[in-house]
Amino acid sequence: MSSDAAAMTTPGAPDLRAIFDRSNASVAAEVDVLLEIAEGAVPAGLRGTLFRNGPGRLEHGGVKYGHLFDGDGHINRFGFTDDGQIRYRNRFVRTREFAEEEAAGKILYRNFGTNIPGGLLKNLLRMRFKNAANTSVVAHAGALYALWEGGLPHRLDPESLATLGRDDLGGALQNPLGRIDRMISPELPFSAHPRRDQEGSLYNFGAAAGTKSRLCLVKIDPSGRCERPDFVDLDGMFFIHDFLLTENYRIFFLAPAAFDAPRTLLGLAPPIATFKGLPGPIEVLVIGKDNTRARRFKAEPGFIFHFPNAYEDGDRIIIDGFRMDRPPVGDLLDSAQDGRQTTFPQPFLTRYVLDTRSGAVEERRLTEHAGELATVDPRRAGLPYRYTWAVGSPVGRVEPYHTGVLKVDVEAGTSLLRDFGPNMTGEPVFVPRPGGSDEDDGWVLSMIYVDSLRTNELLVLDARTLATLCRARLPHSTPLGFHGTFVAA
Repeated sequence: MSSDAAAMTTPGAPDLRAIFDRSNASVAAEVDVLLEIAEGAVPAGLRGTLFRNGPGRLEHGGVKYGHLFDGDGHINRFGFTDDGQIRYRNRFVRTREFAEEEAAGKILYRNFGTNIPGGLLKNLLRMRFKNAANTSVVAHAGALYALWEGGLPHRLDPESLATLGRDDLGGALQNPLGRIDRMISPELPFSAHPRRDQEGSLYNFGAAAGTKSRLCLVKIDPSGRCERPDFVDLDGMFFIHDFLLTENYRIFFLAPAAFDAPRTLLGLAPPIATFKGLPGPIEVLVIGKDNTRARRFKAEPGFIFHFPNAYEDGDRIIIDGFRMDRPPVGDLLDSAQDGRQTTFPQPFLTRYVLDTRSGAVEERRLTEHAGELATVDPRRAGLPYRYTWAVGSPVGRVEPYHTGVLKVDVEAGTSLLRDFGPNMTGEPVFVPRPGGSDEDDGWVLSMIYVDSLRTNELLVLDARTLATLCRARLPHSTPLGFHGTFVAA
């Protein structure tokens, strides 16, 4: 929060920064319990499992991590049973690095925003960063994976959440490029944002480090077999967190950015401390869904982390994303513990229309509510759609903290916000009602942090009205995390 934001805060209003910090306290215990139903009941027909991933520990050996993205991966599992109960389990992802640091009782690896304690000599030329496995979780072909965009996925047991190990997808993620590229990055990254097409194949990408900047393009068929990756050369360095998949295309938004590689290599600073946005437009890279033919478009300068959806409309490609005016360098993405007060570029859901005949790009804002971390009906992924649900804030809020669940009708141009302030809300996940045909006939699941109780609750909301149908209380506080998935029974 900037000084301007502080001046605009109503006297006596809740300190959202302090609540945000408390919501990101490290998890103290792993449990396996039936949740207390604090309000309502689990709706008939809601059966299956919600998995969520995020940073569960934000310090180690008495040293605080320097960035929220550095927290050790932690899975929340909510199993909706046939008798209307919710079985809750949480486990840390026991990566190789996690196990070694547990045994040592201290930080052994550098990370996106954290150097190893001990100064320059501890970090000099140390370019093997911790795979935190903390960003997302995806289920495919009977397997469950914890994802982190800079390295291999970790396979988990869907029931116990036991970590089964790093998975190179049958060798497909072993770097096939030249010797120097393999020395720099022996394994290919597998991003935290795979997307599934309507035929059941899972597509993903990675930003491959090496002698040049490349996109690594990955496809896993419905049976779980991963094809040999394709590569597309990039013209420079970009920070690419998410992508889009339509009937015929894979789409990437490339905002100019740079890391100071020498400072990082010399151990003077972790990568995030050297990251900066560069002037210039966003390049929209449109690649064939199952080939590497590419076309480039230019959009206004800005930055986007996440996209709800995209689809084709004749000669047009329609893309919706949460656009910021600039990359959020040094803002909320800094550690929740560092206490710095900075300005933050709010993300607003924005529609981009790419004309494949003329090359023109149009854009317009779809709502005046700031928001992020959106979901859509999975049956509409890559197709024309009407509704998206996201975390959101009241119109005019300048603080970068989301306390509501936001529903946007992208056809009608209307928005509905259910504000749970001062409590913090986590990413909503839409679950269609079995047998339902309407796009918003179903439920929205969102984990929230209830500050007055110093614990979390799982909300089951009516996707049409955002009314509460069920509220289940967790036995402890856990960071809300980043991304999740629902697997129907």
